[in-house]
Amino acid sequence: MLLECLLGKAQVAAVVCNQWGDTGKGKIVDLFAAQWADVIARGTGGNNAGHTVIVNGKQRIFHLLPSGITYDEQGKVNLMGNGMVIDLGVLCRELDALEKDGGTYRNLMISRDAQVTMPYHILRDKEDQSQAAGGIGTTGRGIGPCYADKIARRGVAIRDLYNKDILAEKIRKAAQFYPEQKIEKDRIEEIVEQLQPLAGRIKPYVRDTIGEMHRFIQQGKHVLLEGAQGLLLSIEYGTYPHVTSSDCSINGTAAGVGLSARMVDATFGLVKFPFMTRVGGGPFPTEIGGSASEADCSKKEVTKEYELITYGIPYTKGDDGLIVYDCNHKDIGGMINSEDPLIQSVGIRLAAGEYGATTGRPRRVGWTDAVALRYAVQINGPLHLVLTKADSLHAAGEFRVCFGYRQNNKNDCVVTEFDRDERFLRGIHPEYAKYEGYGGLGDIRGFEGLPNTLRTAIADLERFTGSDAAIVSVGPEQSHTIIR
Repeated sequence: MLLECLLGKAQVAAVVCNQWGDTGKGKIVDLFAAQWADVIARGTGGNNAGHTVIVNGKQRIFHLLPSGITYDEQGKVNLMGNGMVIDLGVLCRELDALEKDGGTYRNLMISRDAQVTMPYHILRDKEDQSQAAGGIGTTGRGIGPCYADKIARRGVAIRDLYNKDILAEKIRKAAQFYPEQKIEKDRIEEIVEQLQPLAGRIKPYVRDTIGEMHRFIQQGKHVLLEGAQGLLLSIEYGTYPHVTSSDCSINGTAAGVGLSARMVDATFGLVKFPFMTRVGGGPFPTEIGGSASEADCSKKEVTKEYELITYGIPYTKGDDGLIVYDCNHKDIGGMINSEDPLIQSVGIRLAAGEYGATTGRPRRVGWTDAVALRYAVQINGPLHLVLTKADSLHAAGEFRVCFGYRQNNKNDCVVTEFDRDERFLRGIHPEYAKYEGYGGLGDIRGFEGLPNTLRTAIADLERFTGSDAAIVSVGPEQSHTIIR
C-alpha cells in the first residue's frame, strides 16, 4: 500500500498542524488509523478542538476522543494522554453518541494524570471568549484556566476524582483564585457530587498511560500521535498572546503522551493550500479583507446561516439545527472571484465550509503563508507536508501564495523570516506569487494528474520550505487522498 511505503520502517508517526489549526487532521488520522496504526494517541488540548471524519458517508465530530476511536472494534487502542485537559461531561456525551451510532470504546485509555476541566474554569474562560469585546476569542470551554491551574500546581487530575477528601481539598485551594464565583463549602460539596457519576463512568478506562505507551513501543506497535490545534497557536511558538494554552508542536504532542519528540520517526505537517484560516483574534498577514474581515468574523451575529442569508445562497435547516447547502453553488463561485475582498473571503469560507467544528464560528480566510509555514517546519520538522482543502478552490480564477513580507515604510525591504510579534505581523504586507486557477480535483488519484498550475505552486512551496508534499487531499473521503 502507498501509505505503508511512505511510512517505511517508522514505528511512531505524528500528524500535526503547521498553521492555526482546522487543517483536516481528523481525516488524515482516520486514514492512518485505518491502514497503519495500532495505537492512536492524543496528548494536548481539550474540547476546544474539533476533529471531523467521514465514516461510511456519515460525518462524525470528536472534540476529546481521538479520531481513531471508530476503529475500536478492530482492537485499536485510543489513548487520551497526560497532557490533555478533560471536561468529563463532554467526554461522557461523546461516549453516549458513539454508543448510539453503534460504536464501541472497549480499548479506550484515559491518563490518570490528565487534568480535569472544572465548572469554575469554564465560567472564568467566558471572560476571554468574546473577540469583539477585546478578548482573544477563546472557545470559552475552560481550557486556559484549567492549564493555568495545572501550572500553578493547584489543578485536579483524573486520579484525584476517586478520593472525595482530596478532591474537595483541591477545589478549596483553587477557589481562592476564583473569588467572583464565591465557591464556598456548599458549592464545593455540590461540585464533588456532580463529578462522581462521571468519574465512575470513565473509571474502567483510567490508566497509567505513560507506562502503557512505552509498553506499546516495546511490543513493536505502530503508534500514531494526533495533534490538536496548530503550531501557530502553540503557547511556546505561536503568535502570543493570541494562542491556545498548550504546546501543540511536535514537542508538546509527544510529551503529552509520555514520549520524547526524538522517538517520532515520521512527522506529517498539515497545511491548508492554497488558502488557510484562523479562528478568533490575532494577526493574520494574508487575510483576505484584512482588518475588516477580522472585525466581521468577531461579530456574534455572523454565522454560517447569517452569511447564507446575506448572500442569497439557498439552504435547508433540519430539526437538529444542521444546515445543508451546495458548496458548489454558482453564486459562491462568483463570490470567490469577486474584486471585493470581503465578498471573496466569504465565498471561500462557504465553498470550503470553514466554520468552527467546536464553536460554529466563521473562520477568517487568507492565502497560504509560506513564510509562516517555513517557520513551522523549522519547529516541527523535518517532516512531510500534507496539503488539504485544495479541492475547495476549484471555482477560483486565480490563487495566490505568500513568499515574503514587505514592511511598512520600507518599500525596498522584503523579508522572508517569520516574526511572531503582533506588531510586526500587523505592520507588513504580503508579497504574493499568483497562479491561474485549476478547476475540479475530485476524480484525480495521482499526483501527476493534478493540474500544472497547482503542481507548479506545490513545487514552489516545497523549495521555499525545504519539505516535500507527500500527501494531497482532494476531498473529504479517505479515497480522496493522493499519496506520492
